[in-house]
Amino acid sequence: MNFRVFDTVDDLVSGVVATIVARAEAGDRAVIALSGGTTPEVVYRRLGSGEALERLAKRRVLWVMGDERCVPPDHEMSNSRMVSRSLFAAGLPEEHEFLRFRTELDDPAAIANDFEERWNTLRVERLDVAMLGVGEDGHTASLFPGTDVLSVEDRIAKQVWVEAMKSWRVTLTMPALRAARMRIVIANGAKKRAILTELRDGAAFPVADAMRGGENAWWFVDLDAYPGEPS
Repeated sequence: MNFRVFDTVDDLVSGVVATIVARAEAGDRAVIALSGGTTPEVVYRRLGSGEALERLAKRRVLWVMGDERCVPPDHEMSNSRMVSRSLFAAGLPEEHEFLRFRTELDDPAAIANDFEERWNTLRVERLDVAMLGVGEDGHTASLFPGTDVLSVEDRIAKQVWVEAMKSWRVTLTMPALRAARMRIVIANGAKKRAILTELRDGAAFPVADAMRGGENAWWFVDLDAYPGEPS
């Protein structure tokens, strides 16, 4: 596991912001997948304001929602709603686009199919950056342990029933995440140390599979979450 360890959450957020801006400035168009979560929301507020926004607004960026709950777009649990109110609080820059899951279609399979069709229309070959989180059960995006979506190899996006939460979700698939030029898992706080310790010691969770292969896969963590070196 390639760890970047930051003293504080603020330093962690600054590190992610600097990485995203640098990747956006590195090519003609950056395709960046976004994660839900509290710490990513802080990242998005930084990216959507000040110097970061000034620099990003000069670039072509396609922001891609990594996963979504099957709730209305204005629902308080909607990841896209959170992104719109943080990253796009000042409006979507002229050269930016946002590929979200259109949950207003009100059918999980239709939502996933529509997303993949628009992905293809936008001629996305692969993600430049996949921002990911990690749950205490080892899931990332909506790739939960024991779900059938984990075996999908021929899709960009897919619907998934998450029994533990008794709900439908839609998500980027494992192949879409693994193909990203850069993958970043963001984890902070002492509650994440246990799962990171298991992952460091070789536990087989979905997030480990998503980070498998390639060299540009990083775990951005604060000191509270960092599991340390194996004994």
